[in-house]
Amino acid sequence: MKSIVTYAKQLQSLFRYTLRYQSTLSSANIKAPIAIGKGNFAAKKLSGCTLGRSGTQLSSLPPVGYINLGRVSYQKALQLQQQLCRKRIDEIYIGTQRAGRSDRRLSDVLVLLEHPPVYTNGRRNRGRLSSAEIDQLCVFGEYVETNRGGEITFHGPGQLVAYPIMYLKDHFLGAKCFVKGLENTIIETCARFGVDADRMDGFPGVWVSPTQKVAALGTHVQKYVTSHGFALNCTTDMKWFEQIIPCGLDGKTATSLQHILSARTTRIGGKPKMDTSVDAVLPVVVDSFATVFGCDVQPLAQLSPVTFAEIQNILSATE
Repeated sequence: MKSIVTYAKQLQSLFRYTLRYQSTLSSANIKAPIAIGKGNFAAKKLSGCTLGRSGTQLSSLPPVGYINLGRVSYQKALQLQQQLCRKRIDEIYIGTQRAGRSDRRLSDVLVLLEHPPVYTNGRRNRGRLSSAEIDQLCVFGEYVETNRGGEITFHGPGQLVAYPIMYLKDHFLGAKCFVKGLENTIIETCARFGVDADRMDGFPGVWVSPTQKVAALGTHVQKYVTSHGFALNCTTDMKWFEQIIPCGLDGKTATSLQHILSARTTRIGGKPKMDTSVDAVLPVVVDSFATVFGCDVQPLAQLSPVTFAEIQNILSATE
């Protein structure tokens, strides 16, 4: 009975989203891409979004460092997250005591990168694929089972992956508000490229229509320290997703910023003018993250040389 009720709620959510999306298209008449930095829907949609925090709390948030690692294998990035999270937990929790910010060496960090082709399976679905199914996926890319939330998805070239490793208590956030913040970061980023995206009740990720997902999301939180994060399709070739049911959602497909904008400009007789490469999208994600989470985001090497060096040491040790 519970599964039937859940399914009914998902259908109801999908129906509401379909009506809203159709209304948006008819009223917008499929506008040309909006220049980055101009006024757009997300500025209004997310206006005043504090993720449930007071003004006093927002004024005392710690800064977050960001680092662009370029292209890194999934296994190597996974080891980086696991080891960095372990180090953060060990220095925050000392016996029964909790160390204050000034007593810690490592800072919060937003790790940004691309992966070579890899299919990853989350907690909901790991262990359920047959050896034959795994062998089929390995023809196209690596296959890895992880401890993040969600089901199977693809990571690869043209996709910007963000792994925030943050101590949520310092940001006055619980896991649910943290996930909402990641969704809002993607929504804000898409808006700056003129793409109307939103969350959809009952369906994980960020969507541009009732059937098209532009970003996948899956997190892990241990003792309020986060890992994993989101993957935004920038110029990703959609052929990679043909081998799976993305995130276990039958009837849904993946899309990319490039595909959305190319389809739009084709319909209005123009040519795509906006660069949606990972390099172009990355600084927009960083700025959107800062806007949504209300914190100062700086280059990690500048903010925390110790954390920067720790990351380099971990990566070197996993060669």
